[in-house]
Amino acid sequence: MKLDRKAKHVLAIAGGKGGVGKSVFSITLATLLSGMDNSVCLVDLDLGGANLHTYLGVMGKTMSLAHFIQKKVKTLQDVVTETRVKNLSLISGVHYLPSMSNPASTVKAKLLKHIRALDVDFVIIDLGAGMDLSTMDFFINSDKGFIVTVPEPGAIMNAYRFIKGALYRKLRGVFKNHAELAPVIDSMTETSTYDDSLMLNLFIEKVLNTDPEVYPLVMEVSESFAPFLVLNRIGQEESSRLVTSLINHCFTKYGVKLNYVGNIPDVREISAYLLDIPSFLQTKSGAAFTSSVKSIVRTFLLSLHDSKVITERLQIRSEYNDSEIEELSRIIDKLNSDIFIGSSKKLWKLRLFFKPLDVVRFLIGKGVKEEIFFEVKQGAFLGV
Repeated sequence: MKLDRKAKHVLAIAGGKGGVGKSVFSITLATLLSGMDNSVCLVDLDLGGANLHTYLGVMGKTMSLAHFIQKKVKTLQDVVTETRVKNLSLISGVHYLPSMSNPASTVKAKLLKHIRALDVDFVIIDLGAGMDLSTMDFFINSDKGFIVTVPEPGAIMNAYRFIKGALYRKLRGVFKNHAELAPVIDSMTETSTYDDSLMLNLFIEKVLNTDPEVYPLVMEVSESFAPFLVLNRIGQEESSRLVTSLINHCFTKYGVKLNYVGNIPDVREISAYLLDIPSFLQTKSGAAFTSSVKSIVRTFLLSLHDSKVITERLQIRSEYNDSEIEELSRIIDKLNSDIFIGSSKKLWKLRLFFKPLDVVRFLIGKGVKEEIFFEVKQGAFLGV
């Protein structure tokens, strides 16, 4: 089934540890965005521990993610449930299947494809706690990611480990077909023999020794991986110290620039509204909590820029599967090397696994026009 992307923004919320307030933040973020006349769909991908339906007060029998995974419905849109909040819908994870805790790669790919096909302004994915591969895969394949944590040493360390793991998972996706570098990434992520502070440096050293041509791409992947950071249940003094420590560690050891977008106060009264979080946001006792998240939303929205305008006008495709990536690679192989002055074919072929849309835009800018670049037949663009 061919599905076009309709979701304007896909956001993923992760925590690295349970109990940090990730799901409550997801609902609050979704509620505030929907209150700005955006259509929003919450997707509960806390596979095995879903609770968004409870926090939203969605009771009774509803369709859920399990129906989609079991192929009882054709599309993810078929299991969307409306909530009491205007413009806010939910894809619930209420029905648990053992296979949902560790979905096959084909299931993850299908799920991501259907998530991107949801016709809304924002899709907000609430991910599970922990650092399993599925959670990291959904995180790195979203448009933007939020890390939520609390001022506790264990939570901060788990957030740090999640960021590290997600970065290496992203690098693994880019270099999975590189004979020398793929095994290096695997060994670094699956063993503890490396000094944590030297892992990226060791990988860069290996890159420079074996294939220095791809070094710029390694740095590009690292620098583009810039999650938003939210500190929950925290005071101003704590936030200053912890934010500085976490941001510095991520940047100095891995080149990751965390975008700290704000902190949320500890509001005990929220425990009385765990069956209806949106109602809590309207209460006097929830004013400070709501105000803090509103500030985070404003900061986040200011960071967005509409880089999709040209893509939409030219109807350039934004999604490519593995076989299509291979076809794009063959197209690059056939091109004159003069097109790649200052770079190389090899580097652009590797970039296909990281930012295929950027590669297609580059090729179009160089006058290359192929049918695979576009959503529909492009007679006008091809000059026929």
